[in-house]
Amino acid sequence: MTISVLPTCALAPIGRLARTLAVVMLAGLAVTACTASSGPQRPDVSQGVASPVVGAPPEPAVLGVEMSPERLAFTPPHMEGMELVRVGVLLPFSGSSAGLRNEAGHLLRAAELALFERGIGNIVLLPKDTEGTARGAEAAAEAAIADGADLIIGPLLAAEVRAASGPARRAGIPVISFSTDTSVAGDGVYLLSFPPEEEVRRVVSYTASLGASRYAIVAPATPYGQLVSEAYREAAAATGGTVTAEEIYSGGVDSMGQAARRLARSGIQRLEVGTALAMTGENWTPSDGGAFQVVMLPVGGDDLRMLAPSLLFADIDPLVVKFVGTGLWRNPDSAREPALAHGWFAGPDAGQRGRFEEAYMTAFGEQASRLAGLGYDAASLAVLMASAGRVERTVIEDANGFLGVDGLFRLRSDGTVERGLALYTIRGGQFEVLDPAPVRFQPDFLTDEGES
Repeated sequence: MTISVLPTCALAPIGRLARTLAVVMLAGLAVTACTASSGPQRPDVSQGVASPVVGAPPEPAVLGVEMSPERLAFTPPHMEGMELVRVGVLLPFSGSSAGLRNEAGHLLRAAELALFERGIGNIVLLPKDTEGTARGAEAAAEAAIADGADLIIGPLLAAEVRAASGPARRAGIPVISFSTDTSVAGDGVYLLSFPPEEEVRRVVSYTASLGASRYAIVAPATPYGQLVSEAYREAAAATGGTVTAEEIYSGGVDSMGQAARRLARSGIQRLEVGTALAMTGENWTPSDGGAFQVVMLPVGGDDLRMLAPSLLFADIDPLVVKFVGTGLWRNPDSAREPALAHGWFAGPDAGQRGRFEEAYMTAFGEQASRLAGLGYDAASLAVLMASAGRVERTVIEDANGFLGVDGLFRLRSDGTVERGLALYTIRGGQFEVLDPAPVRFQPDFLTDEGES
């Protein structure tokens, strides 16, 4: 049974830990920005109300220090005698770009918000500055371990995660990072992020359920394009389909047009005028003819608004071929592009996200960044472990998953994340849910060996 605590944007455990967490959370969750309550109001974080959080974000962030022969188990004076869970928060507070520094602040504030909403008094956050570099991340991990960290949240960048994972693994401390690079996951390092592979699998699975089996892709010559192409081929094969055409472009609209024309030469189906007039794009079904029934466009912004019309100019008809994409499509300008009408893409549950953003705005007086919810969910996992009385990988890898800011997710034993995503369509210049996000994971995802 799922216990929903989402009126306060909280992460909810699903399954065997639900009863434990519910008792601990109720006091903190009764007062929220999302529901009216006659009880005490949420502390105003900006006014410095006492909280379980230790460390000022983002200055002065605690820099890396040399490892001590013994873990010092840092304890604030007012927490002496308490059984504490110490959580290192490794983020690029002094990163080279303003974007990195800004994101670090959002992630830490969201983590603080998770603790404030729950009223948990036995968790200490230990912010450490990675400086946005591998060397800084390794030093930050060592500093957190020296301070007695039981769990590490962060870092943000793949190179940072790779560097921080060494000290963490040697100390046996789990790491919940925010990278999307699966090469740094595993052996106690988890990726709480939005990997494009999950979005690709969702949209391919849905089109396959309608009978599609032949897929095409037009991707940019970038690491992201390569990643999506590989995931697309794997997802198609997993459903019994195949990628029959793949075009890569490098450059602007001319290169896109050339790629579209090459794709069209692989074989397209043209509709008779009468048939075309009877179709709207909403009643799409996979066609019997043509080399491909679905085409993936893994770009966003201006690139997407140039690429999609290029396919139309090459006579690739969206009434016959379903245009699909990744979360990069979720941009108001994309919704207004006529060539993308009735196109599909996968993304997190927007309804859950809205409740978190309202709470964040109330607490901090600013809009949360897109990644801020990851900080909230990571801190909520720390609360879950503290309430369960153990910081263990078995808790993190609960096969039932958790209900977080962006909907359902679970962390696999290999460190990767699986997300329950919704499928969106573009209709009338707006994003609409075509197929809702699941409310629970299927129990049969385990193999005989117990691995996903």
